[in-house]
Amino acid sequence: MGYGRAPKMPSYNLQSVVDVDSGLIVHHDVSNDANDSPMLHPVSVAAKKVLEVDQIQVLTGGGYSNAAEIARCEREGIRWQPDQARRHELRSLPAQFVYDNACDTIRCPAGKALRPSGLHTRNRAIRYRTSACPSCRLKPRCTPGAQRTIHGLVDQGALDRMEARIYADPSLMPIRRCTVEHPFGTIKRMSGGGRFLTRGLRAVKAEAALSILAFNILHAVNAFGSTAIIPS
Repeated sequence: MGYGRAPKMPSYNLQSVVDVDSGLIVHHDVSNDANDSPMLHPVSVAAKKVLEVDQIQVLTGGGYSNAAEIARCEREGIRWQPDQARRHELRSLPAQFVYDNACDTIRCPAGKALRPSGLHTRNRAIRYRTSACPSCRLKPRCTPGAQRTIHGLVDQGALDRMEARIYADPSLMPIRRCTVEHPFGTIKRMSGGGRFLTRGLRAVKAEAALSILAFNILHAVNAFGSTAIIPS
């Protein structure tokens, strides 16, 4: 007996940027991309243009961890900080290995420098090795192979600076959760479960825009009063 595969239902990814001071959604976008990581740079740049500022600090969940996107944001005055609760997932190097951005080497626990020996262009990763492994006293605990190989990201420096910001100011994460989760929860309640009623990216973008407009109006009325937004 033959059977056919059920058609795949369309999926939509809604991104929104909420201003911490006002609680209003200042920018949003809808895409068909199921992964959040490539959305960090374009959404942050768009929010910076809306706010008309030269620099912006963006707080997100750990799902946006993409070293290439982080480096692009840094070059455009965007400081990104992910959810502290997921920082262990963002570390691309073993904890005992330290990357030196100045000379592009990785220092191993024995104090030896692993230098670049190859590039994986698809994953934007550099292979680091050292010839000191065969005579190293720590080799039995480090690797069963001829030498230890570490893969560091091309944009490892940006990733390390991001991780340092997590430890420097962990108090920002409760602010992120209190700021951005409230609008999403309110919009989901308003829409009766959080599902889009339309199909097709253009229609869904319009539906999302109307939902966000409704949220901003309600939030502004609750925060500032109706007389503050109705012209006399």
